[in-house]
Parts: sequence; structure tokens; C-alpha cells
Amino acid sequence: MNSSMMTAQQLIGLDQKHLLLIENNIELIGQKFQCHHEVLVPLAKLIRQSEIDGIPLRIVSSYRSFEQQLAIWNKKYYQEVELNLRDGSSINSQDLDGEARVKAILNYSALPGTSRHHWGTDFDIFDACAIDQGYEVQLLEAEFEEQGPCGNLNLWLEQTLATYQFFKPYLTDKGGVACEPWHISYHPISHSALQEFPVALLTQTIQEAEIGGKQFILPMLEQILEQYVFNICDTDDGV
Repeated sequence: MNSSMMTAQQLIGLDQKHLLLIENNIELIGQKFQCHHEVLVPLAKLIRQSEIDGIPLRIVSSYRSFEQQLAIWNKKYYQEVELNLRDGSSINSQDLDGEARVKAILNYSALPGTSRHHWGTDFDIFDACAIDQGYEVQLLEAEFEEQGPCGNLNLWLEQTLATYQFFKPYLTDKGGVACEPWHISYHPISHSALQEFPVALLTQTIQEAEIGGKQFILPMLEQILEQYVFNICDTDDGV
């Protein structure tokens, strides 16, 4: 097996042996994250370049395990949570029936086992200066618009990501996961991970998991995969 390839368990967030934990690194001050062991060098170069160019980026979310994603999912499914909708509005999750709730959650939260954050190749980022000045990160499209706190960072990302082989898998809304301008991915490894995605193991794991809405998820699992997992903006769509 190529060292950059992951096992089926790693691809759905059940194993962390492919990861490195980065914290208190003198060359990455302020950063704390987990990443795939072959992503650290290009990611560190990207971060360093952002600092050199005066638009420092901060990783606000990196690796998430299956269990962590499951906790996020179940909170949104079972509790009184405001779910962001594609049109910019929001709705209380408990005001939706079960199937509609599943579909609404999928706009911005991956089904456990399908999150790209399981791979250690994908990161949510934000303008470090805004965070250091006390800005409360929300991860909304408006924050990355021209007048938003990440407007300059977003422009810099458009010009720089490809140099370090990163891209935005949710650059535009393709009818699956809504647009996420804060989400970046290291293409050489995440592309292979998507090609090797273990559908059979995912299906078995979902069947055995205590996951909200399972009775709605399993009958439409194939559709969920096509619409929300494989349906991304690849590098051919621009970065």
C-alpha cells in the first residue's frame, strides 16, 4: 500500500493511525490541529506563505472522528438546534419531520463516516487577525465576501491555493453540500481517498450506529453519497 493511502476504517473516521497532532510548534504559532502525515509539509508552507503575505490564516477545524461527527449529527437531529438552510435562512430542527431534518442537516454537516474531515486532508480556516481581535467565528458565506472579515483572505486563497495543491471542494453550490468558502482540501490525497471510499463498510457502520434518522438515511444512502460526497468542485472547476 502506498504510504499516502488510507485503510477503509481510516476513510470513515474509525482509525487515526494516519494522523499527526500539531500543537505548540514554534513554526506554526497559534495553530493546533490534526492532519494526515503527508499533508503537514504542504499545509505548513501554505500557512507560512499566508503570514509572509500579511494575511495569516488560522485552522479552526481539522480532523474529526466518526464519533465526533456522530455527536454533531445527533445534536442537530435530536435537539432544538437552528439549522442553516441554503437560502441563508434558518429553521429549528424540531420543526421538520425526520426525513426533511436529515436533508436539512446535510446542507452543512456530513453524515458520520462521509466527512472529508475524517481523512486529515481537509480544514476549515479563518482570518487569524480577526480571531485574535476577538471575532466570533461563525463560518458563514458572508464572512468570506469582499466586506467580510475574511474578504482579503478569500481573495488570497483564490490566488494561492493551487500553488500548494489545495482546493475548495465546496467552492460553489452544486446541489449537494452548500457553498463553504472556508473549507480547503489537499488534492493529491483527498482525491485518492474519494476514489477509494468504502461504501460497504460505511453502510454496515451506519446500520450498527446509534444515529438519528437512521430509518430515513439507509433507504437513501446511495443518493446521499452521490449528492453530498462525490458531488464536489474538483480542481477542474477552479480553486
